[in-house]
Amino acid sequence: MALGKNTNRIRLFGGNDFQLKISSSWTNIGHLLKGQIMDETDSQEVVFSDGNSIEIDGKRKVKLVMTLAQTSKEEMELLDDLRGSIYEGYYYNGIIDGKHQEFYFKALNVIPKMNLEIPGSPMQVVFEFSVNPQSSDVSVTPDTDLPSSAQASGVSPVAGKNPYYVILETAAS
Repeated sequence: MALGKNTNRIRLFGGNDFQLKISSSWTNIGHLLKGQIMDETDSQEVVFSDGNSIEIDGKRKVKLVMTLAQTSKEEMELLDDLRGSIYEGYYYNGIIDGKHQEFYFKALNVIPKMNLEIPGSPMQVVFEFSVNPQSSDVSVTPDTDLPSSAQASGVSPVAGKNPYYVILETAAS
């Protein structure tokens, strides 16, 4: 691991490419204003008999929020169409330190919410997903499991470090 100060790892913009696998086809759902991946672990306090305490890891929750710039009837009704099913997801996060960064989510559950601010600047539709944990760390085979627009390639599975998602990085040319 090469941690330390590196200005090449500072990014101001995302990749503007979020796709869901709907009916076995990857579908780009539109222009993004912003995306947010929230991977949070609650802590639990344990109090010992002598009165001292520590906090330990508790429940882990991963959510994905995508804010669309497009607000047509089709985007708004997509929330209803997606309700009650589980989808694979893909998010291109742009180039960081000379590498394309992509996220693959094995199982996204739609949390039906529509926040349409009128007037808005610009108007937006918010898609929120809970990321369902798998029984083991998520893996993905780029050539067969990712959208054709993905930067990662290969016929061997790439394993993540958690049961929620895989982060892929591929050298940018």
